[in-house]
Amino acid sequence: MTQHTVPSLSKRRLSRLNRRQRKKLRVGEFQELGFWVELKFKSALDDAALDAFCGAVYPALAAQGLQIGGLGGWLPLAETDGFVGTLGRGSVSEAQRAAAAAWLKAYPAVAQVRISAWVDAWYPREEELQMQDV
Repeated sequence: MTQHTVPSLSKRRLSRLNRRQRKKLRVGEFQELGFWVELKFKSALDDAALDAFCGAVYPALAAQGLQIGGLGGWLPLAETDGFVGTLGRGSVSEAQRAAAAAWLKAYPAVAQVRISAWVDAWYPREEELQMQDV
């Protein structure tokens, strides 16, 4: 996992922050990383199918210590996206990322899963949002 700093904070400014400030801003050693996920479904989901999908994905990710935000759109839903992060403080591990991607790919209604590179959960950058197929 690559360490990034907040775009508006130079390395010099970051070094001037004390531990409490770095923790509050979630920078330096307190940076939290996650990833974006894009999903395409085999057929467009209606309201009941979307509820069933969300009812399955939230507990499955929570069991791994993860949560996902997003997963919305206009019904019928043919594709959607969301951000995956940890339930508490901290970064998503490579093992958690692989397990989440595998679970999403194995879900019967999902046709394609794409995930991004590691993204700073609090200060995302546009160049970090390049997606790759799983």
